[in-house]
Amino acid sequence: MIFQRIDDWWRAPAPPERLAAVRILTGVFTLVYCAIRAPAFLKLVAPKPELLEPVGPLSFLSSPLAPAVVIIAVIALLPLGLAFTAGWAFRWTGPAFAALFLALTTYRSSFGMVFHTENLLCLNLIVLGLSPAADAWFVGTPVSRAASSSRSSSSSPRDYGWPLKTLSVITVAVYFLAGLAKIENSGLAWVAGETLENHIAYDALRKQQVGSLYSPIGVALLGTPAIFAIMSVLSLVLELAAPVALFVSRLAPLWVAGAWSFHFGVLLLMYINFPYPLTGIAFLSFFRAERGVHAMVHVFRNRSKVTEGV
Repeated sequence: MIFQRIDDWWRAPAPPERLAAVRILTGVFTLVYCAIRAPAFLKLVAPKPELLEPVGPLSFLSSPLAPAVVIIAVIALLPLGLAFTAGWAFRWTGPAFAALFLALTTYRSSFGMVFHTENLLCLNLIVLGLSPAADAWFVGTPVSRAASSSRSSSSSPRDYGWPLKTLSVITVAVYFLAGLAKIENSGLAWVAGETLENHIAYDALRKQQVGSLYSPIGVALLGTPAIFAIMSVLSLVLELAAPVALFVSRLAPLWVAGAWSFHFGVLLLMYINFPYPLTGIAFLSFFRAERGVHAMVHVFRNRSKVTEGV
């Protein structure tokens, strides 16, 4: 009985357009992100071997990859991303794009600095790439999708619910684990605010020394422990209460608003940008994302009619 309840919860019915909307919007975000990060990826063509500290899936590396391998991977990234976003030949391009993005971002994180801002996006791309996220709103003909036609013809609304639920579970788990890490590393001393204040002071000092941008707002607040205590408590409650968003649907928008506000606060106080959640794309699985796509299509069509009229 309990397993049936878990299955019903995990595979709650959803329209294919909802999952497709998450694919499209996540794909658009990732394409823009990849275009901006392309120069950083290309710098990996000739990295300093002594800086190599392989992490994650590439922890087996003993030396940098051949320049040709890196160049081919960077060149292939955007076309695969376009195919992923458009849903073209998704049975192959979906997993391929997710794997390539994971490989390149992991490789970049293997040279001195781990970019935690990309972890959630990588995980979500993997889920989308392995799901039937292109059974609606895709580019191509039925012939080009023949490899997946048998799966699509037998799909039910429950088949589109589990990827969305999995995305939500992963998102919640990331925040919940962050809260546990605060307790493990700082204990209840975290709520006093001193740890957070020290983090912001250290971040600002380090950035000043290397000539990087730092937040004058964060610096101005130093020396006001009450403010940092309030922010510390709020951040810890937000992270530890994240599972509520999974089980109480009416509270999910409230939690998402809190998570977005948390990242906005980090941007203001430390100039650390988490673009994936700040754009709201990271939280699409909690909402009826297809409505947003429908609205954008409606606006586009209306503007086209106005242009034609002119």
